[in-house]
Amino acid sequence: MIEKEKLKKFINFRIVGIIGSILLIISQFLSWFSGFTLLNIYSIYISFSLGESFLFLFPLISGIVCALGTILVFIKSEYKINAVIINFMGLGFFLLFIFEIVTKDSPYIGNAQIGFYFAIIGAILVFFDVLNILMQEKNNNKKV
Repeated sequence: MIEKEKLKKFINFRIVGIIGSILLIISQFLSWFSGFTLLNIYSIYISFSLGESFLFLFPLISGIVCALGTILVFIKSEYKINAVIINFMGLGFFLLFIFEIVTKDSPYIGNAQIGFYFAIIGAILVFFDVLNILMQEKNNNKKV
């Protein structure tokens, strides 16, 4: 009976990481500013600024990387630290994107739409998942 409760608790917290990753991926296809999705903005930027255009794919890349990190823990629980590193890499991509957007498009942040909020909530959920993984690792080491 105790193992079943531990399994429920583990799965509930694992779902937080998956949901956060999915929100980051979905945010790519929702409107961010002025009714444009990030894919629309990417297609506009690619015609005149190739280097800056790839920046608008970072939430999608971040969501995929964080999903891989979260799935890695599902596959084998010994890879918890590797999953944390992978999730931090994904969050790093997202933070790069957010810092670039905030500095460049700060007047439009007040008009942010659902895609922006999905991405922020998704990143927060992934961060909470990382904290949960680290806390579980610490508790596992105490039992030994």
